[in-house]
Amino acid sequence: MKVLIIGGTGLISTGIVKALAGTASITVLNRGKTHCRLPGDVRRMTGDRNEAGTLAKCFGPDSVETFDAVIDMICFQSAQAMEDVEVFAGRTGHFIFCSTVCAYGNTQTQIPTAESAVPHPESNYGRNKLECEKIFLQAHAAGRLPVTIFRPSHTFGPGANLINNLGWQNEFISRLRQGRPILVSGDGHGLWQSAFCDDVGVGFAKAIGRSKTMGEIYNIVGGDVFTWDQYTQRIAAALNAPPPRLVHVATETLLEMQPQRYGGLAEIFRYHGVYSNDKINRDIPEYRHATPFAEAVRQTVAWMDAQPAQANGASPEDRIIAAISEMTTQLKKTFT
Repeated sequence: MKVLIIGGTGLISTGIVKALAGTASITVLNRGKTHCRLPGDVRRMTGDRNEAGTLAKCFGPDSVETFDAVIDMICFQSAQAMEDVEVFAGRTGHFIFCSTVCAYGNTQTQIPTAESAVPHPESNYGRNKLECEKIFLQAHAAGRLPVTIFRPSHTFGPGANLINNLGWQNEFISRLRQGRPILVSGDGHGLWQSAFCDDVGVGFAKAIGRSKTMGEIYNIVGGDVFTWDQYTQRIAAALNAPPPRLVHVATETLLEMQPQRYGGLAEIFRYHGVYSNDKINRDIPEYRHATPFAEAVRQTVAWMDAQPAQANGASPEDRIIAAISEMTTQLKKTFT
């Protein structure tokens, strides 16, 4: 089986390659600028997906190469989707597109959100991905390209820092290990799912060639749902860190104080992020969350520990926590 992955070095891409190891001849196409953690037998092609015509140059009319499956992980614009259709129509048995749960929009009215929910994307990222989905589904309906679409949510693993409720601050893990208090927005009861990259890779890989998945959209998300308090506590436990002292602050207060630092909170993490896996579990039963959350955390943090030390700069968290503590003390005095 021949598989082309457009992208190939990200978290999910790496999981797909692991899942296909020993069963497929794999080619990846990317700029060649991201540190590559792929095995040596993967064929590498260089091309910038953001340059119009890249796919046509690599797989144009003079090329006779075909693939059993093409997986596009880095299609973000409608023009790129149209290029996929023009280049790979008639040249692949299965085209798989990596979309996003951002296509639904952030304000969930159905929890968990299923694929039948009407999408109302609020970010440019979500709107653009949804436009790409429409182009691919139209090509599928016209008989030009057998298509399957996946919508992942938060996926983590070696290759990227663990997130926290406030965003991607790299001192989150060190604060946990040192037993320093952790800021959590709101009351800490926001709901979240996280999936390990190797497990998500299995879902993509096992869809290849499966006729019942063609023309379909699937959520591909974590199996467990945590509150943000539980998420923080579970990570601390996985690392044998002290049980964290959680300090809750109103989301709007945090955004007023540090709007740039907490951009991820404003756009994503202030909202519930819970999606249904029922459809993928029905049609791709091999998709299982085989990696326990604690083990996935340990693998990710081991990768983080191996990276060059990052300068954290001045962190506002301690100042915010001190201010909240002082305000609470004054309020107690006022009402006692």
